[in-house]
Parts: sequence; C-alpha cells; structure tokens
Amino acid sequence: MENRASFFARLEPAIPPAALLRIRLAYIVSKAGHRHQVRSERDEAGVPIRYFEHPRAATLILIDELEIIDPELICADLLHDGPEDTHDLTPELIEEFWGPAVAAMVMLVTNTVAGYEKRLLAYGDWKTLTVKLCDRLHNLRTIKAVSPARRARKLAETRELYYPLFERLLELAPPEYRPRLEAAVAEIHRIADAA
Repeated sequence: MENRASFFARLEPAIPPAALLRIRLAYIVSKAGHRHQVRSERDEAGVPIRYFEHPRAATLILIDELEIIDPELICADLLHDGPEDTHDLTPELIEEFWGPAVAAMVMLVTNTVAGYEKRLLAYGDWKTLTVKLCDRLHNLRTIKAVSPARRARKLAETRELYYPLFERLLELAPPEYRPRLEAAVAEIHRIADAA
C-alpha cells in the first residue's frame, strides 16, 4: 500500500532539500484539499477510495513509469485537480507557493472553461501535456469503476480530444523521455480502443 513514507522514499535521494520541501507541501495541501472527496472506485472491502489517491497515483505514473523526476512536474501533478475540484486550491495559492510555472501547468490542465483542449494544444508544453497524460492514464486504468454512461463519455473524449494532445506531446518531448511516453500513449490507445 502506497503511503507518504513510500512516496517520498523514492524522491529523497534524487531531489535537493528545498525542492523536496515544495513537493511535501504540494502533497499535504492536495491531500487536505481533497479530504472530503471520494472516487468512484472502491477498495476490497467495498469502501470508496479517497480522492487523493488519484493525484498521488497520477504522480507515481510520472515518477515510476515515465521516470521523470522533475520537482515542478511532480508538484503540478499532485495539484492538478485542485482548482477544478476544491475550494481551497486556487490558482493564486498555487502560484504563490509553487511559482508561475507550476500554476500555469495546473491551470492549463484544469477543465473548467469551454475550449480548454484547444488551449492545451496551443499553449501546453511537453511538461503540461505530461501532467495531462498521467491524469488521463490513471483515470482510464480505473474506468471500470464509473457508470457505463460516464465510461462511454470518457472513452469517446479520450479518442476525440486527447489522442491529438498526446501526439503533440510525443513531438515536443525530449528524446530521453520519448520511449516511456510512447509506451504510456500506447496504453491509453489500448484501453480506449478496446471499449
């Protein structure tokens, strides 16, 4: 079972102390901001899974599977649903404590304004698109937990809106990350196309 100690054990040797402190703050603030929320999926005992497991799982995709250890990306991944799903994690708060780069990534992946996918395609750099990739991949891995109608909508949205974004990501990504990003994009295609 993943917990705070296991999460940070993988980061402590690789990240300088000040950057690690910002990641710890993002972890704590994200967990607190989502404290009253649960996901659609349930654990083995049938208990709804707390919402924070999603931003943490998306961040673990970034760290463990994509092998990207970038403090700004890690913070953005932990905070990515804050402005959309909480009252406390505002863009201003994120910019104040994590800086304009993290705030910009989080705001670009926040799906609260019409046409957000066009903004993301036009203005998203490879880091921002990677945050969205991790978010979407985790959501697809847990998609069986949602209602059939919502599942169909999310799968269609993935095929129509996110396939072009992730192709753009592969064009923009640094060569050293491209093979693992390609594998993640291929998994997204496998899940979305199989339904």
